[in-house]
Amino acid sequence: MPPEAAFTVDPDCSEDPCRVRTGEELVFTDTSSGTVTRRLWEFGDDRQSRPRTARHSWSSPGFYTVTLTVTGAGTESRTTRVFLVQASEPAGTCEASTETLCLRDSRFTITVDWWRADGTGGAGGVVHEGTNDSGLFRFFEDDNWEVLIKVLDGCPANGHVWVYGASSTNLGYKIQVTDTVSDTVREYRNEAGVAATAIADATAFPDGCDP
Repeated sequence: MPPEAAFTVDPDCSEDPCRVRTGEELVFTDTSSGTVTRRLWEFGDDRQSRPRTARHSWSSPGFYTVTLTVTGAGTESRTTRVFLVQASEPAGTCEASTETLCLRDSRFTITVDWWRADGTGGAGGVVHEGTNDSGLFRFFEDDNWEVLIKVLDGCPANGHVWVYGASSTNLGYKIQVTDTVSDTVREYRNEAGVAATAIADATAFPDGCDP
């Protein structure tokens, strides 16, 4: 019979995305149906595995997509699941949510509010893609990404933490970046009806280099 890819993860996780900590080992088990003659695990960090049961952990925070591809009976089937990896020793107090992005080991909190010319709008949603330094927001559908925001370690260069960003919209928005250690807040705005310009703030957080 043609295979249909499926897998379980231990410890079990019902959240979407599943949340884990850096260094926390998970056990992935192939539970595919049908005839499976070959399988490939991909963990989103350039590491792969082929046994029916695989063990994996991530060393850096961010979003990772685990993909299981099984082959048999002349066909191929694939299934995926997204994991949000958070720092095992957070540098701040950011709490990730559907509308809150945490960067740099949970030290920096990023939220986005958006609006149309008539004043209607809402909160930007966090896209399930990104790294410890950068993330994405959407305003509408899951696959329509609007804002890229990066919080970068510029300490060796000028003693500041930098904020860079880009948007592909003419909607109004306010991006708020908060250092949860110093309580310093930076805001970046665009007015409705105006094509958004890039953010290049290399002096955003002068206290961001402090532990």
